[in-house]
This record gives sequence, structure tokens and C-alpha cells, in this order.
Amino acid sequence: MKDNIERVAADQLPSHHQAQRWDLSKRFQDLMDDILPKLAVVTHKVNTYTGTDYSGIEALKREIKDQEKLVKTRRAAIEEAKQALDVALSKQTSAQKEVVALLERKHSWSDSDLERYMSLIRSEHINDQAVREAKDSIAQAENALEEARSRLEKRERAQYHEEQIWSDTIRRNSTWVTFGLMGLNIFLLLATMIVIEPWRRRRMVREIRAALEAQKPAVVEPLTAAATPIVAQGAEEVVEKLSESVIKSPASVDTNDTASPVQQDLNASSEQPAKMTEAPPVFTTPSPEPAEVPGVQSTTPLITDENKILLESIRIENEVRSRPASTPESWQDKITYIATDIISERTISMRRIDYTVAILQGAAAGAVITAAVVAMVLNK
Repeated sequence: MKDNIERVAADQLPSHHQAQRWDLSKRFQDLMDDILPKLAVVTHKVNTYTGTDYSGIEALKREIKDQEKLVKTRRAAIEEAKQALDVALSKQTSAQKEVVALLERKHSWSDSDLERYMSLIRSEHINDQAVREAKDSIAQAENALEEARSRLEKRERAQYHEEQIWSDTIRRNSTWVTFGLMGLNIFLLLATMIVIEPWRRRRMVREIRAALEAQKPAVVEPLTAAATPIVAQGAEEVVEKLSESVIKSPASVDTNDTASPVQQDLNASSEQPAKMTEAPPVFTTPSPEPAEVPGVQSTTPLITDENKILLESIRIENEVRSRPASTPESWQDKITYIATDIISERTISMRRIDYTVAILQGAAAGAVITAAVVAMVLNK
């Protein structure tokens, strides 16, 4: 029999995806294990260079904890020495009481009482020595405890002092960072106003000028096409009027008395051919006004759509012409030109949003400067 069972691929099982995730997690863990020590070393070097390394204070804290444990140990030693003193004193007291009791019945002593008395006399010196040793140990333990306490207090004061220095360093560094960010913000603002905005405006002028140059043929051609039939129609009407006046004038009328002015001009021109040859007459055909010619629409609507663009281009061209043609070469001339241009009365165009952003940036810079000055004054 054939095996017709559809086998499931191993890569479709959840265990395969789990193994892949485990491999990725293991790689990520290995990567983090490799990066974190290096990052810690770099952070330690940066903190050491900037004076904000906290490892010394942490070591001081560990020393303080060990010193606290030492204080507790020495306090326990004092308690043990006191207990030993109490035991020695109790032994001495009991021995003295027993000696006094034996002396009270001295006349009835037995051999055992005599031996007991002699042993008590011998142990009295031992008891006194034990009491003195216990007292000396208590004194030494108290001195050691006092020394440990004083050192603990010194270490705690040192920790407080070091933390104050560390916090002052952090505050000072943060102040300088704030000043740096504020200076960067001011630099970017000045760069935007002095370099980027003029460059952007020059680029806009070039783009608008190129767009206007591209739109001029599209605007001039309809105007020319609309004006050409008007001029031609006006010229034809003038010629027709002149020809009609010549045709309608009678041939028998004297040219000097009754002829029309046009006929007189024609006769005068025929009588003086030499003069005509020397200076041929020039007929000027007046161009009729578009409003006086019937049947022709006005061309004004063709240019009203471009008025705004033309006016804007004229304004930008005037603004560009108002700028100096020569660019300063040396950096002294550039600085002088920039300083003079900042306080000049040259008219510029800018969007309302750019004007608002400039005002807000100036206000933010002023607020940061004021806050920094107030913080410095309060710290002093």
C-alpha cells in the first residue's frame, strides 16, 4: 500500500517558530552582554572626565556600612565584657560572704572548714584579678566603640560633603549644557535669519522668475492673437472708407475747388512725381480702440487672471534689485554687511508663520537666559 498521508512540514509547527525566537533572543542577549560592559566603561570614563563619577561615593557608602557593622560588633563586645564583670563581681562577692561566715564560726572550724577558708583566701586574689581584667576589657571596648563611632560620623560627614560636591558638579554641568543648548538655539536662529532665509528667498525668486519666464509666452500669445484681427479689421475699414470717398467724387469737378481732400491729395501727388520719388508718402493706419469696434470682445479678461502673478513678480524683482549687486569678499566685509543689513530699512517679505516662529524663538531664548541668570544668582 502507498503512503498517502499528508505530512506536516517541520517549519510549520509552533516548536520551529519557538526555536527561531529562542535563537534570536539568545543572539540579542549575547549582543547585550557584549555591549553593556563596553557601555559601562565608556560611561565611567565620561563621568570621570566630567567629574560626575559616583563610584567613589558608592565605595564610601560601603565603607560606612562596614563601619556600622563594626560599631555594632564593638557594642556587643562591651555587653559581653559587662557580663564577664558581673560574673567576676558575683564570684568575688560570694567568696567574701563565705569568708565572713567562716570567720564568724572560727572557734568551731573543722578540717574541711580550714581548707575551705584557705582556698577562699587563695581565690580572693584570682577574683580581684578577674574583676580588674573585666573592667579593663570594658574600658577598652568602650574606647574602641567611641573610636568606631567617631570614624563613622566622619565617614558620614564625608559622604554628605562628597554628595554635595557631586550634586554641585551635576548642577554646574547641567547649567553649562543648558547654556550650550541655548547658544545652539540662538546660533540656529541667527543662521536661519542670516543664511537660510536669504538663500531660501533667492531660491524662491529664481523659481518664480523661471515660472514667470515660462508663463510669458502663454500670456503674450493670446494677447497678440486677440489684438491682430482688431488692427487688421480697423485698417480694412479705413481703406474701404478712403476708396468709397474716391469712387463717389464726380470726375467733372475742378480739382482745386470742388474736389474732396482725398482727391486733392491724389492730384497733387500725380502733378509732382519727382517729389513723390524723393519722399514717398507714408500712410499711418490708426489702430482703433477695442471698445469702438463692434463684434469684437474685449481682451481685458485674458490678462486679469495673471495680474496677481505679474504684480508679485514685479514686487520680488524690485526687492531683488534693492539688494547690493556686489557680494562682499572678505569676512570683515561680510560681517559689516550682515550687521548693516540687520538694522537696515530694506523691505523684506516673509510669511506670517515664519514671523510668529521667530517671535516665539526669541521669547523662548529670553526666558532661558533669564532663568539661567536667576538660577546663578540664587546659587551664589
